[in-house]
Amino acid sequence: MIAASVATLLLFSTSGCVTTGLDDPRLATAVSSDIPENWTAARIEVPGDAATAWMEDFGDSALMDLAREAVGTNYNLVSTAARIRQAEERVRIANADRRPLFDTDFTTSRSQNLRGAQFVSSRANQFALGLDLIWEVDLWGRVANLKRARLAELDAADSDFQAARLSLAANVAKTALEQVESELQVELSRKNLESLRENLEILDAKLEAGDAEDRTALDISLSRADVARAESTIAQQQREADASRRVLEALLGRYPKGKIKSIKELPAIHRSVPAGLPTTLLLRRPDLIAAEARVDAQLQEVAAARKALLPTFRINGGIGTSTTQELKDLLNLSNLVWNIGQGLAQPVYQGGRLRSEIRLSEAERDEIAATYAETALTAFREVETALAAEQYYLRQLAALEKAVEESDRAERLSLDQYEKGIPGVDIITVLESQRRAFDARSTLLQLRLQRLQNRIDLHLSLGGDFDHPPEVREGN
Repeated sequence: MIAASVATLLLFSTSGCVTTGLDDPRLATAVSSDIPENWTAARIEVPGDAATAWMEDFGDSALMDLAREAVGTNYNLVSTAARIRQAEERVRIANADRRPLFDTDFTTSRSQNLRGAQFVSSRANQFALGLDLIWEVDLWGRVANLKRARLAELDAADSDFQAARLSLAANVAKTALEQVESELQVELSRKNLESLRENLEILDAKLEAGDAEDRTALDISLSRADVARAESTIAQQQREADASRRVLEALLGRYPKGKIKSIKELPAIHRSVPAGLPTTLLLRRPDLIAAEARVDAQLQEVAAARKALLPTFRINGGIGTSTTQELKDLLNLSNLVWNIGQGLAQPVYQGGRLRSEIRLSEAERDEIAATYAETALTAFREVETALAAEQYYLRQLAALEKAVEESDRAERLSLDQYEKGIPGVDIITVLESQRRAFDARSTLLQLRLQRLQNRIDLHLSLGGDFDHPPEVREGN
């Protein structure tokens, strides 16, 4: 069923009786031949509470508040909303072309002539008031095609706005999570730096006490190098945290001062991915809806371009009064004049302009159709990739949490044995165990962030929450 639905979608038949005439038939079957009923990637159930809105997966009200603020203040979103108003006015302009045009005019003139041998002066006044009518009768539906094209473009602009809202909320959430992860990395690095400095103090104390071995000077140099690297790492992480703060402030429509506070912690995911997600969820993706609308609009443009070769029928008329007497005589019905006429015009030769316009519209149609097919394939890839990544992240997290546990244990044992002077345990062993423990904890933070961002990407690729089926959309 879903294969048939998307096949119909990709045949671009949403514009009634208008046919596509695509030059490349592969566009109609490229992504409809083997579309599965459900996503092929395996899913792992993660215990958690159910939620209805996609951001509720994270159970963090501060994160949701940031997204709501951005949706109301982001300047890119404001500009996208302005494009909707532009599309609305283009619809009104196209609709005006279907209606009769009325123009009124009022003219006055005064003239003087010199006549006869005596050059007698003769003056005359002329007053005229008229109402003119021009109406192109849309015999073939060309103007109606143009109106439907503008309506489809309005649908596309509205879908672009919805896509921008969803993308903005996702970007805000991802940036806010990057900020808190960077700040947690800074905190972790500071603790690591404290441990390295303690090691250095122990070595310095041994050297001062005269208990140093032959290689103590080397150990001190290695320890100092580790301290310096840790300080450099902290500076790098602080820079990344500062950049995330400024990006987040810009997304919120604020001046990027770098002062915004982060959320408290990296949130946990409180909801599992439901098994057997239907691929019909993809039909509600705003970017797909916008692409479909643009195909429909271009089909109407092609139809209008073809109909421009047909004869046009116009009605012209006028009514008004004219007098050479006084201005008030314009209201005298005896001076009323009117005319009405009609004309049929057939393009004969315009240097090939009309047929070139048809071919241009058809080429633009094929481009938009191919873009639509590519957009659909990209959407399927994004969902499948995000679904598959869920299981990989869970496996990585389970293994890395074990690695952190063992690395912490090894760090404690090596430091204890080194302080007790157990043979075979030197400062190199301590530094190496500390480095492994720090790397494992740092990588765990990175992995937790990546899994959270992957869940955001999944919702973004699906066009929203898991529970909301696509709405049934009627064609124009």
